[in-house]
Amino acid sequence: MRLVPFLGQPLALLLALLLAAGNAQAHLLNMSRSSVSLEADGSITAELTLDLLATAGSRESYWSWSQKSQPLADSTIAAALAPLPAALALTANGEPVSLTLAELRLPDASREEFLDPLGWPRSQLRLVGTLPESVRAPITLRITYLENFRFEEPIANTLIDAVSGRKQTRWLVTGQRSPAFVIPSMDSEATGAEPTVTNNMTDNAAEARAVFTDLFVTGFRHIFPDGVDHLLFVAALFFGSASFAGLVGIVTLFTLAHSLSLALTALGWFSAPAAIVEPLILLSILWVAIANLRGRARAHTRYPLVIFFGLIHGLGFASALRDIGLPADFLVTGLLAFNLGVEAAQVFFLLDLGILGLLLPRLLSGDVKWKQLGSALVIIATLGIAVMRFF
Repeated sequence: MRLVPFLGQPLALLLALLLAAGNAQAHLLNMSRSSVSLEADGSITAELTLDLLATAGSRESYWSWSQKSQPLADSTIAAALAPLPAALALTANGEPVSLTLAELRLPDASREEFLDPLGWPRSQLRLVGTLPESVRAPITLRITYLENFRFEEPIANTLIDAVSGRKQTRWLVTGQRSPAFVIPSMDSEATGAEPTVTNNMTDNAAEARAVFTDLFVTGFRHIFPDGVDHLLFVAALFFGSASFAGLVGIVTLFTLAHSLSLALTALGWFSAPAAIVEPLILLSILWVAIANLRGRARAHTRYPLVIFFGLIHGLGFASALRDIGLPADFLVTGLLAFNLGVEAAQVFFLLDLGILGLLLPRLLSGDVKWKQLGSALVIIATLGIAVMRFF
């Protein structure tokens, strides 16, 4: 029987998505953020926003930590966070800057919010340090998050010249060194009293290119491999399409819809809580996949639903982008890059499915309805994700 040997290919594809869902945070709701600022007196402050769930060991322990009035005075918490300062390799003109954990502000949230599988309470940590005495202006700052920085990635990192107001924002992963951030002077009169980002057109262009690249990669990664639920929805659309033209039409509508809601939400014109958006995304996958099995795949009846579901998925994308934080000086560039990264990942996945679609009819026996088989696997994977997230 030709069915049995081949089942491994589509099954492996969708089961891989299911297994990935256990570790992937579909919308990067708990990614790390860091802001490192150099003051005129040489003092340095690093403000970190981190998900300490893995550090605490469980959601219950994380909530227990939040009940401490002076968390850093607790020996267990202090010991757990002791390695953190050494995980930030900050240098000024090539010389290491020593940082010390000075403050920990745990989330002010209820126990239910901590235990909610869709909730990702993040803590605020403040590290402080001082420039080495030998360092003189101009000062070049760089930072690397070492391998023992065991928190969520990517890390949205911002280096700030507190005197001039200049900033450099990059999205980093552990082991990746940030680009050089040069502070010409520590004198407020020399740099100008009015905060400014930069007047250098070359620097602006380089910064815009870097922001575009970083957010394009972030958008791609947000879908492939992290966006398991989105990939399953695209797979459901694929298995429900009667022709290539129909698939192009459906996917185009879906893309336009989620691009619209992504832009509106990222720009602050609309928002919806993740507790509502996440279940709706899973329901959208089930709806389309079940419709495939019931033979209700007529394009003209599906278009309104696909538009609606696209708007819902866009809200999910926007929650990730909002959480990352768009650079204020390159808002449109960042939004465009993230969306293009999302679309590139979507096209990449559709090409994979297209190859699968070319192979399936040849390898399966004639009586096997491979599109229904694929839709059934999508339903199984989606239900598995729902169980892991909500129970």
